[in-house]
Amino acid sequence: MIKLEIRNGDLIVEDDSKEIFNWQNRAFFNISLEFEVDEDNNRYFFTEKNKFQDSIREIVSYLNENEVEFTPDEKVAQLIASIQQQEAEFSQAKENLNANISLQKSTSFQRELKPYQIKGVEHFLKIKHGANFSVPGSGKTTMVYAYYDELKRQGIVDKIFVVGPFSSFSPWEEESEKCFGHKINSARLVGGRRQSYYLQSSQYELFLCHYQTAANDKDEIIELCKRHKVLLVIDESHYIKRFAGGVWADALLTIAPNAKRRVILSGTPMPNGYMDLWSQMTFLWPSKQVLGERNAYKNRCDDVAQQEEIKKEIRPFFYRVKKSDLKLPKPKTNKTFYELKPIQAQIYHALSIRLITELKLQPDDRQKLKQWRKAKMVRLLQAASNPTLLNRYSQEFEIPPLSADGTSLIELIEKYPKFEMPTKFEVAIDLTKKLMSEGKKVLLWTTFIHNIDMLRERLKDLKYFTIHGAIPRDDNENEIFNREKEIREFKTSKEPCLLIANPAACAESISLHKACHDAIYLDRTFNCGQFIQSLDRIHRIGLEQNEIVNYHILLAKNTIDETIDNRLDAKHETMIRVLEDEIPIGELDIEGPELENEDEEAADFEATVKDTQKFLKTKKN
Repeated sequence: MIKLEIRNGDLIVEDDSKEIFNWQNRAFFNISLEFEVDEDNNRYFFTEKNKFQDSIREIVSYLNENEVEFTPDEKVAQLIASIQQQEAEFSQAKENLNANISLQKSTSFQRELKPYQIKGVEHFLKIKHGANFSVPGSGKTTMVYAYYDELKRQGIVDKIFVVGPFSSFSPWEEESEKCFGHKINSARLVGGRRQSYYLQSSQYELFLCHYQTAANDKDEIIELCKRHKVLLVIDESHYIKRFAGGVWADALLTIAPNAKRRVILSGTPMPNGYMDLWSQMTFLWPSKQVLGERNAYKNRCDDVAQQEEIKKEIRPFFYRVKKSDLKLPKPKTNKTFYELKPIQAQIYHALSIRLITELKLQPDDRQKLKQWRKAKMVRLLQAASNPTLLNRYSQEFEIPPLSADGTSLIELIEKYPKFEMPTKFEVAIDLTKKLMSEGKKVLLWTTFIHNIDMLRERLKDLKYFTIHGAIPRDDNENEIFNREKEIREFKTSKEPCLLIANPAACAESISLHKACHDAIYLDRTFNCGQFIQSLDRIHRIGLEQNEIVNYHILLAKNTIDETIDNRLDAKHETMIRVLEDEIPIGELDIEGPELENEDEEAADFEATVKDTQKFLKTKKN
């Protein structure tokens, strides 16, 4: 008799006969399962890292096919029952795809859905565990709440648990009020107090946690899912794209089977390619593995023919709204070029010459070369934006201040604030005051935190708010001053005001389109993902056709600003085409201090060198 049991975190298979399995070559398995052998007791140990459901499914399948009787303990029996239930759900979901399932009018859901949002909710209802890969600003949160409302009405779920970036917490809470007419009782699972929320889970309807918290609190979340009927949502699901060795992904795949329903949301599900899909799709159907076993899928991703098959395989499981489907009013982009002031021009010229003369001194080591190129581009970006930045450590890009080598250039940089204010600062300040005098709210973007500090000083007579990485995220970190409070007060202010922000801290999961229609760009980097995300903060669903969004982009002539502008235009055009695809494959990663991914950064550097040589030649002539 074969016995299956889970004991002390291990799945144990006890085989008294020893004749049934050829354990050493594992030829009977469709996948390669690792285990430890206890020959004296005829036992085989499968550790948790191999995912019990995968192991149990393969073992039970083999036993059944060979008509071998086995006895499972209570925990294994529960997992087998869960697998069987998911198999039945999967078959039913496939049948439902061609069924006519319509979203019923709800008395508890108050928000009026757009036609394409209704289709998104109906897709969830058909497929049960589904993905929404619609573009940012299409109302994915609203669609999930409408789905949750219907599931709750049917008695299928009673709680919604969202795993996402910290910046998504406030939008989920705010959207609940717009959808239901009141904010549903929510618990933010952050800090030490989160343990009390788990213990008092019956008092809350909405749970919000970060991916890292989900990994740390895996057991507590599983227990919560067992106590309640949970709709488990991963917001910005591309964050769990890690194919192998991803702590976040592995934790969520372990939690997944315990939820009644599962949803993933992302506008860019494949930032790096097809391998990014495996963890996301497996989360939806953990026992079925829509894309197959992990290693077998990896081999398919590089095969063009297989890529088309992968698209066909996942097509039933996701719904997507493209940017063109939103029918938004076309925004206006106003680009204005400005001459550098004399001292700024002198500093920029000196750094340009340094770049060209030091090209032959580029380091051979790959990592050092990458860092050297990044430093050179950041120096030029700082000089074009505000030479004062060169005298400070750049926490945005982890670049130290320009080293003091005794030259007059260093002295010039140190004394720069005494003699000049960059033209773009003057223009940004004047434009901000003009727009606010017209009764408008203004969003002012700059990459550098020190720029934000300088602008605050020069605009202190205006009502302003600021967002950057050093500001606490929410009330849990600082009740008096935090990003959420700044955004909330900017949006709700009854008078004209200004929000000064850097894209790294304010580009994702934040909607400002109801409050603000004017954005000023003091400077930008080569990061197209951050740029597109920043554009979408004020250009989203909910805009009326007569509401015009204005982007005011300030550019320094004959500097890296022009290079960045050309590169972003080209990248943006490519990304728009990607976002119009049925399922987008492209880089929209806005995390971290890097300007872009490695290949893009090399291309950006090459363009910078080429333009710098042209600018120097123009100046000489």
